[in-house]
Amino acid sequence: MATTYKVYRDGNEIANELTEKSFTDSELTPNTTYEYQVSAVNANGESELSAPITVTTDYSDPTAVDVSPKTNNLVVSGTRSLTATVSPDTANPSVNWSSSDEAIATVSSTGEVTAVSTGTATITATSTDDNTVKGTATVNVTQPVTGVSVDPSTAELEVGATQQLTETVSPSNATNKGVTWSSSDEAIATVDSTGLVTAVAEGSATITVTTDDGGKTATSEITVIAASGA
Repeated sequence: MATTYKVYRDGNEIANELTEKSFTDSELTPNTTYEYQVSAVNANGESELSAPITVTTDYSDPTAVDVSPKTNNLVVSGTRSLTATVSPDTANPSVNWSSSDEAIATVSSTGEVTAVSTGTATITATSTDDNTVKGTATVNVTQPVTGVSVDPSTAELEVGATQQLTETVSPSNATNKGVTWSSSDEAIATVDSTGLVTAVAEGSATITVTTDDGGKTATSEITVIAASGA
């Protein structure tokens, strides 16, 4: 009886009566580790199994990269971790990260985004096995308002006179510098949307400016006196 061979994969026989000392296993999954052993069969029976040989199959080709979260709103100096998922799950999961504008947002080799300055940047994760397969996320960076001041902080007006108040929002590069003006007593002094105060009657009123972003406030104390010659 001629000697033949059996092949075992992970302890299970997958081929027998082989006469050649080579075998191709075509029923494998990418990126998977298998353990193979071989025995010889002759007139004396089957030999002991050979020492195991471990084989890991190659990754499959990547088909897509998904980056999460897709949209990210950060303030200057803020950070966020992005996650890249490569499909299929048997593909190499490694990606290279890049930013479309590092003056706005940078990204580390692990997907950690840091907001640098106001604006919008696109963060891209590219498969290390195929640079045509990539996914993206958007980072919108804003600078929050930290305070507001008003000039002048006090004013004395005659009835019927006007005074222009000017607000200064901090920092100077704040994204939303919108403000709202209000008067504590419109019977004494009114204020329009530009900060122009009109004296209505004798007395005192507090004019307040409030930032749309963050609700920061500053005030100007207005004293209204009788008009000259009144």
